[in-house]
Amino acid sequence: MANIYKYKNIKSSVSHQSTEALVEQFNSQVGKRCWASSRAAHNTALIDTLIDRGVNISAVYDGTSISFKEHVVLNEDLNKLSLV
Repeated sequence: MANIYKYKNIKSSVSHQSTEALVEQFNSQVGKRCWASSRAAHNTALIDTLIDRGVNISAVYDGTSISFKEHVVLNEDLNKLSLV
C-alpha cells in the first residue's frame, strides 16, 4: 500500500516536468545498482510518464523490464529515446 502511495505522489510530480527533464532523471539513474522501494516507485513513474507522453522507450523498456545500463538521448521530435 505504501508503494502505491509513493508511486502516485511521484507520478503526479514528474507529470509536471518537461520530457527533457525526465530524460535527465533517467540518465541520473544509469549505473545505480541499489533498488529500494522509493527508487522503484520513482523509476516506474518516470517510465509510465514517458509512455503516457507517447515517447518510444523501446531502447530501455521491453514491456517487462527497464534497463538502466546506458544513458539515453531524446530525438528532435521529443518522441523517441536512443542509447548513447
